[in-house]
Amino acid sequence: MSAAAVARDTPFREAIDYYNGKVRLPTRHYTDLMEAAHAKAFVVAGAMQDDLLAGLQEAVRKGLEQGTTLAEFRKDFDRLVAAHGWSYKGSRGWRTRTIFQTNVRTAYMAGKWEQAQRTRARRPYARYVATLDSKTRQEHRIWHGKVVPLDDPWWSTHWPPNGWGCRCSAQTVSDRELEANGWAVWNPPPDEWRTVTLQTPEGLKEVRTVAGVDPGWAYNPGKAATGAQLPESTVRASRDDGSWGKWRRLTPGDWRTAGRPKDVPVDASTARLAKKTDSADEMSTIVRKVLGGEEKTFDTPGGSVLLTVAGVAGHVAPGRSPWVPFIPEILADPFEVWMTLDEHEVTGRVELRKRFIKRVQAGTRGQSLYLVANVVKGAFVGWTLVPASTPGVLNNQRVGKLLWARNQEP
Repeated sequence: MSAAAVARDTPFREAIDYYNGKVRLPTRHYTDLMEAAHAKAFVVAGAMQDDLLAGLQEAVRKGLEQGTTLAEFRKDFDRLVAAHGWSYKGSRGWRTRTIFQTNVRTAYMAGKWEQAQRTRARRPYARYVATLDSKTRQEHRIWHGKVVPLDDPWWSTHWPPNGWGCRCSAQTVSDRELEANGWAVWNPPPDEWRTVTLQTPEGLKEVRTVAGVDPGWAYNPGKAATGAQLPESTVRASRDDGSWGKWRRLTPGDWRTAGRPKDVPVDASTARLAKKTDSADEMSTIVRKVLGGEEKTFDTPGGSVLLTVAGVAGHVAPGRSPWVPFIPEILADPFEVWMTLDEHEVTGRVELRKRFIKRVQAGTRGQSLYLVANVVKGAFVGWTLVPASTPGVLNNQRVGKLLWARNQEP
């Protein structure tokens, strides 16, 4: 479906919300981020400048929100390339079509998945729909017309699009439609995983994918963005066996691969320890004093971060109240800012997390403490306090992609 059609059809709010939930990330090669990580990151291979990425992101957004076409996107693309002096790879026609259609189609199908989850009680199946012409991949042609329950694992790897330029879609199906059309429910075989070797600027890289799906496409964009709606029995079982809260890191790298020092230096601090309390009300009062009101947005090296009294007091135990005055310093003057994309092992939802790292003096006797502020969706959601005697614990937080570092370009 074209961007114009997407915008005409409502506009498609779920698709727009999915796209607007992405954070810009510079990447050198399309294999820098794979599969589900794309649900939360806007990337264009080779685009390393944030202002260039911002322009491309806005140009695609117009297609989703206003129904502008590929031709209009190409005009914006030419203007941005000229303004930023970007030397991109590939022909103009191929590159613009890939950027525009990939982002529009994944947003559209993510929105379709979200809608399907809302109506699943009435329409519990989905039917794979391929565009049957000379350009259709043979595997996708075979999948055309297959009706599969929405809660089948097959949709975790086969929900369209399933490759570069894939035009496939899916439509939800009710029991009544199933009977009226004489369709049978298909029981897909287990995924046939294979390993392919791709050439990247850093050398050869092995990537796993599913038969019939291009490398990097064996994921469901809607499920990665919002998570799967699971039966209560599955939720209960995963909580009982301890798997519910587990996250899998999708972003490789750590302080070693980023060339960062093993230790974090102690920073002089102007903040003073606050009163220690066990009272939630007193904790809120301390946070309110630090913020100067109910909420405050901080401009940081890692982007804007929102703090609210309810958010901080709700995520930080009252016993840690003495360290609340240090939060503005952690955000405004960190030693490092790290980013990871983490996938929930039960629901499949992907979350983008940022960690702000700082070491401060802990008292008058020369002790120091590592502070790690955690930010999700641009909001402070808690912190980790690590004694300076355990730097190994701290370095477990210095993982993923280095977004910003003192005295070093990321």
